[in-house]
Amino acid sequence: MSDLVWELDGRLLDVLHALEASFERVEAGAYVVRLPSRHRAGTLVWLIAGEQAVAVEVFVLHVLPGADPAALHHALLAKNLRLREVHFGLDDVGDVFLTGSLPHAAVDVPTVDRLLGEILQLLEDSTPSLVRAAYGDRLASDAALADKVRTDGAGRRPAGTPEHAPRRDVRR
Repeated sequence: MSDLVWELDGRLLDVLHALEASFERVEAGAYVVRLPSRHRAGTLVWLIAGEQAVAVEVFVLHVLPGADPAALHHALLAKNLRLREVHFGLDDVGDVFLTGSLPHAAVDVPTVDRLLGEILQLLEDSTPSLVRAAYGDRLASDAALADKVRTDGAGRRPAGTPEHAPRRDVRR
C-alpha cells in the first residue's frame, strides 16, 4: 500500500469521526459508512482511497432476472442528467449502483459531509420511483419481493459476493 493511500486513510478516518458518522474501517483506505433511510433498511456508502482519487460506491437496487429493464434504464438516464459528483450505473448483472470519486484534495469535513448528504437525499427522493420502474406492480402482490427489495437497500450483495466487499475493484 502506498504512502498516499495511508495518508488518505488517516484523513478519511478523521473526517468520518468529525462527522460522527456510523462507519466501519474494512481495511486501510476502505470505509463503509451507514446512512439511515426511510425507504430502505439503510444505505452503505463505500469510500475507498486509491492512487488517483477516493472512489465512492453505493449499492442501490438489485434487478431480478426476467424484469423488463427499459423503464428503469430510462429513469436512471434521466436522473444522471442532474447529478454532478455521483452517477447511476449498472454492473455486469444489471444491479444499480451510484458511483463517483473525490479528488484527494477534497477529502475534508465539508466536502464529505455534502457528498454523504447528497447521496442520502438522492436515494430518499429516487428509491420509490426506481423501485416502481424496476418492479412495477409486482411489489403490491408479492410481500416477499417487497421485503427483499427493502433489505437489499441495506447494501447486501447478490449471492456469492462477500458482505463487506466492493462489487468491483475501485482502487485505481
